[in-house]
Amino acid sequence: MTLPVLGAHTFGFTWDCLAEEAIERLAAAGYRAIQLMATPPHFDPWKQDATRTRRIRALVERHGLSLLALDLASSDINLASPSQDVVDFAVASYASTIDRAAELGARWICVGSGRRHALLAKADDRLMPSFRDAFARIHDKAERAGVPIILENHPQGLLASAADISAFLDAGGYAGMPVIYDVANAFAIGEDPVDGLEALWSRLGIVHLSDAPKGQWRHDPLGSGAIDLAAIAALLTRRRYAGQIVLEILSDRPLHDLDDGAAALKRHGLAFSLAG
Repeated sequence: MTLPVLGAHTFGFTWDCLAEEAIERLAAAGYRAIQLMATPPHFDPWKQDATRTRRIRALVERHGLSLLALDLASSDINLASPSQDVVDFAVASYASTIDRAAELGARWICVGSGRRHALLAKADDRLMPSFRDAFARIHDKAERAGVPIILENHPQGLLASAADISAFLDAGGYAGMPVIYDVANAFAIGEDPVDGLEALWSRLGIVHLSDAPKGQWRHDPLGSGAIDLAAIAALLTRRRYAGQIVLEILSDRPLHDLDDGAAALKRHGLAFSLAG
């Protein structure tokens, strides 16, 4: 049986060190699949620095790593803004990040659905046409660059639920596009992650795992919150999931808590590989 690959996100290292050091530390810990947070000072996707991207790519290749995707921080851009200038900046930011992803040899570019104001009436209906256009522009750029999009659910975005994502991809002609399903993002809107995973099963490219207290949006260490990790692990095992699993944990001890998360998955009976 083909096992899922367990990887790690550099998000937890964003304020502590540059991307190069985070990659070195994760490689030394045995992780071979990496997802890279693209935000300064960790890694600045807006700056075209060929020397640095060559250095990081050489580092990835030397350790035999798979760079799964680059992520823009949701706080840096907004594809769901009512301001066209803000949307244009976000599209341009994704274009720069796609260029960096191509230079680094990343498999995907991660795209979210922006942030809409939860208190504005019918915000989704008003903002969706602009978002659809912006997404199409990013998709065209990604296609030209040879770095496919992987779409992620986000609790503040227009595509917060599994149903929202499926409807958008089917209606937009993106039915074959893979999805990152982030269980903590789903939990933050009250969606049962097991139900969401089931609904998006055929689209799953990456499953993001972290934990959170009920009613809060967090990416805490596994086992510290209210997310039912046992049920998620049982589903992935029962359905023989063979894709990517990425631990995306934000804490003061990122590497320690990533390793604890891997151990927690084993305790729940989820077999995985660290080979990228």
